[in-house]
Amino acid sequence: MSLVGPMPASIFNLSSLKEISLYNNSVSGSIPSNIGACSNLKKLVLSFNRFNGFIPRSIGNLTKLEEIYLGDNDVEGEIPWEIGNLLSLEIFSAKNMRLVGRIPASIFNLTSLKEIYLYSNSLSGSITDNMCYSLLKLEVFYVFDNEFSGRIPSNIGDCNNLRNLSLSFNRFSGLIPKSIGNLTKVEEIYLSYNNIEGEIPWEIGNLNSLEILGALSTRLSGLIACAIFNISALKIINLSNNSLSGKLPHLSSASNLEELYLWTNNLSGNIPESISNVSKLRILELEGNSFYGLIPNTFGNLRFLEKLRLDINHLTTKASTHEWNFFYSLKSCKHLRYLDLSSNALNGILPTSISNLSTSLQYLLIRDCKIRGSIPMEIGSLSNVTLLDLSSNKLSGPIPTTLGRLKNLQLLLLYGNKLQGSIPYDLCGLKGLYKISLGDNELDGPLPTCLCDLTSLRYLYLFSNKLHSTIPLTFWSLKYILEIDLSSNNLSGSLPLDIGNLKVLNLASNILQGPIPESFGDLMSLKYWKGKSQVEVPF
Repeated sequence: MSLVGPMPASIFNLSSLKEISLYNNSVSGSIPSNIGACSNLKKLVLSFNRFNGFIPRSIGNLTKLEEIYLGDNDVEGEIPWEIGNLLSLEIFSAKNMRLVGRIPASIFNLTSLKEIYLYSNSLSGSITDNMCYSLLKLEVFYVFDNEFSGRIPSNIGDCNNLRNLSLSFNRFSGLIPKSIGNLTKVEEIYLSYNNIEGEIPWEIGNLNSLEILGALSTRLSGLIACAIFNISALKIINLSNNSLSGKLPHLSSASNLEELYLWTNNLSGNIPESISNVSKLRILELEGNSFYGLIPNTFGNLRFLEKLRLDINHLTTKASTHEWNFFYSLKSCKHLRYLDLSSNALNGILPTSISNLSTSLQYLLIRDCKIRGSIPMEIGSLSNVTLLDLSSNKLSGPIPTTLGRLKNLQLLLLYGNKLQGSIPYDLCGLKGLYKISLGDNELDGPLPTCLCDLTSLRYLYLFSNKLHSTIPLTFWSLKYILEIDLSSNNLSGSLPLDIGNLKVLNLASNILQGPIPESFGDLMSLKYWKGKSQVEVPF
């Protein structure tokens, strides 16, 4: 209702009032200290306002209160112990504020409590092992993004009605308690960004209702328990950035799995063929491990696949043929928008079957894969690609003119190859290009004069090639460009420079004539300038 100003204390003199809801206004000032006078109040909603100060202790007098929503305000200080007097309380929400200190032990005695939302505060200390002794009805326990420490309560499994548990972004340490396997009704578990360590307890395999398991960026080690992938209800697993080792378990039973994140671990072995049986999989991220062997030819069975990241592993192609057979299967993945195979020793030649990849593809990264031969002309079929990265390979031959068909292309990264010939004028039709990196190749010929038409261009790297002739005057009309590196070529010309945003300019090992213009001194944002030239510097 766009209400502003403080909340009148007189409201709480209305002894018959059962509900107060001021959700999503701009009410300011402190919560009135006489709030406890409203003795029949059952529901209090003050969230999404501008309240400040502290939670008044008199709130403990509202003994009929069933729901409290105080979150998204500027309230600070500790949670008053008197909250523990609210024996009828079912929902306590005080999220996204500036609360400090411990959760009062009195809260854990509220036998009616079903939902606790205390996330995004600065609460600290440990959580008692006996938290579930009285909270037998607890269904939601969201305390992520705080400063809690100590161990996860060893008897957490006694909260056997728990559906949602989020302890992420805290300082919990020690092991995941085995009693977690008693939470047979739990649907979501979030443990990410803590200092918990050790193995994932196999007891988690008992959680037949579990849909989401998140333990990203902790210190977990050991094998991934096979029992986890036997939970048919699982939709999302994120165990990335840990020290998990061993092989990826058999996956056929994870029939409803949609997202699997295991990046940056120590997993090894072959990628199991059984992964193709997880027919609902949309996102698969296995990058940053030690998987080896062939990329399965059966990825095409994953008809809903949107994102596939296999980069930074030891995957190879057949030593005898170096054929990329898996490319043929990917043509069935009609929703694929992100494919990263970088930093694998795939060898071989980029196949013409690249044209079979989905027209939904937006990101294609095959950097540092030791691929050789030419870039196939068929690459021009990837009409929706916005990022193309084939850098740091052994590609040779010309840059295909069909790249000019990629009208959505924003980043073109081909540096560190052996590409030859001239820069095709067809690139000038890509009006959305933001970055071009063609450095460290064997390109020759002149700079295309039409580069000045690329008004979206901010970064241009053409260093260490064999480009020659005069830098066209139109080149300097790229007013919004930030970085240019034309070093180690055979270019010549003068500098009619008037590029106010330029931060990096490298023209070393070229021959420039004439004085550097006075306007060069106006480039206040220039951070790096390097030039080896026959010029006169005006300052």
